[in-house]
Amino acid sequence: MPLRIAWLSSRVLGSDLCSTTQIQLANGLVARGHKVEFYSPGISVGNSFTHYSIKRSNLRGLQSKSVTKRMSEHLNKINECAIIMIDWSIFGIVDKINKPVILMDRGPPADSGFLAKLQWIPWRRAWSKSIRGTTVSEAHRQFVLKHSKALKESIHVIHAGADLQLFKPRKKSGPIKLAYHGRVDVNRGVMALPMILAGLQSNGIDASLHIHGKGDAIKRLKNITLDGLEVSESVSQQEIAGLLSGYDVGFLPMPENDVWSLASPLKRSEYLASGMVICGIYHGGHYIEESGEWLQLFNQETFIKDSVKWITSLDRSRLTSLQQHSRDYAEKNLSWSHSVDVLESMILS
Repeated sequence: MPLRIAWLSSRVLGSDLCSTTQIQLANGLVARGHKVEFYSPGISVGNSFTHYSIKRSNLRGLQSKSVTKRMSEHLNKINECAIIMIDWSIFGIVDKINKPVILMDRGPPADSGFLAKLQWIPWRRAWSKSIRGTTVSEAHRQFVLKHSKALKESIHVIHAGADLQLFKPRKKSGPIKLAYHGRVDVNRGVMALPMILAGLQSNGIDASLHIHGKGDAIKRLKNITLDGLEVSESVSQQEIAGLLSGYDVGFLPMPENDVWSLASPLKRSEYLASGMVICGIYHGGHYIEESGEWLQLFNQETFIKDSVKWITSLDRSRLTSLQQHSRDYAEKNLSWSHSVDVLESMILS
């Protein structure tokens, strides 16, 4: 039975990298006959759901609070919906909701320092109040169970998918092309990537490294003088899909900690859909059960050395074979329709 659903979020629709997942899930629900009303900062372009834009403070630490306050002005409309989905960062509004609620947790606090300590308070409070919720990985689910009173059967895992029509491979040839896209922050381990490129070149491998995104490491990376290193600001989803289709190896350098070890990186799904093989650091956020040789995860201490060794061992023929297997995996497991299946089953139950 089609339902009227509200989704309340503090993420900036259309510019926040994580809003890709929200957009895909919301459009997927609409495609199945449901009416979705999305309340968040930002602008909706070309989507099939109804979007209500909420103003957000530019001051870090006050953003979620400002969204919650302004969202309260829409409570009459929100409470007319049959189901309300709420991000953990603004879950405090739940006290004013009189309909069934699903907590949407796309990851625990990712900031560092004092701000992170403040963010853990509403995260824990959200799960203490929630009856049903979603996580992005099994490791994330186990983390929630350990740190809250949530029941195992009430938490469902919704993995990050990929648009298989947008992200798809094309014929790859020539020098090996390495890539990373997403947030380009020092704490995400991106400074290791030029060292991998340098190591390959020392081994006589003709390679290039392409980094796309925004973050505090961009300036430092641009100051590195290294043949084949290309660093650019963020590009549109359509542009990144076109670029990834021609790249060979995608990196997941994020270190093991309470954030990355619980994640389900969107870039991982997009790499695989684009027919790329992956090198990353071994932890629960990067691991895929039943993966093939196309996913290589190494200990953090030996990540650079082991990545250089493995990539050096590949010839174009072997690489092409692995890339076909990575795309095959994506087609069988990473369509957004699988993620929408899980969310819709929660809503209808």
